[in-house]
Amino acid sequence: MKIKNLLLLSVLSLTLVSCSSTNEVNKSNTDYSEASNVVYANSGERNFMADEPDPWEPFNRRMYYFNYQIERLLITPIVNTYKFITPDFVEDRVSNFFKNAKVLNTMANSAFQFKGRKSMRALGRFTINTVLGLGGLFDVASKMGMPKPYEDFGLTLAHYGVGRGPYLVLPILGPTYLRDAFGMGVDSVVAGKTDIYKRMDLFSSSNAGLTVLKGVDMRKNIDFQYHQTNSPFEYEYVRFLYSKYRGIQEENSSNIWRFRSYNY
Repeated sequence: MKIKNLLLLSVLSLTLVSCSSTNEVNKSNTDYSEASNVVYANSGERNFMADEPDPWEPFNRRMYYFNYQIERLLITPIVNTYKFITPDFVEDRVSNFFKNAKVLNTMANSAFQFKGRKSMRALGRFTINTVLGLGGLFDVASKMGMPKPYEDFGLTLAHYGVGRGPYLVLPILGPTYLRDAFGMGVDSVVAGKTDIYKRMDLFSSSNAGLTVLKGVDMRKNIDFQYHQTNSPFEYEYVRFLYSKYRGIQEENSSNIWRFRSYNY
């Protein structure tokens, strides 16, 4: 009798386990379908992740994770401390100073592309903010209705037909393309050559302290945190959105009559 009861209990247990497993499989299939709905866009459109070539994806994914760890352990605490101890008024002045200095890079790259009017607009903006805005601490030009033209050496290369090249995730700097990574290096050299503050024997904009402050200010103004989406496709999302963002910059750069403003 005991053996019969034991066998009955075993059969009942196996039945319950089987039902539970079936539910898990169905739930898993449902989750996969939901994930598929996220991955694929509207009917008739291609998978947006497949649209973005990424031949260096294994390296890029490792670098993406590296950047996440560096930001979590080092950069975010520094940025949060900076925001906590620095008054908003001072933060705004620091941001304006670095934005104003970057206008000279736009002026130079506009000249490289023979966009004389755009180069003169950038020079005019820099002059007004430097003279009337106390060295660029105040954005007087924007209050006067002047546009914010933007160019970099990556866009200059694009102007002459150089393709983006492979997608690339750089340490700390984040997503870019091979062409634009080279452009960053050239822009750094140009920034050193056009450092008006150094030429006036005031200070060097490339000294270590100002470089760190520039990096903190730049990161503070980017409203993005690694893994904040809690999505398994965050890497693909970032790659896709950066591609579209860069495409907008390339489109506006190619139209010499359009002076669209950017918050850079």
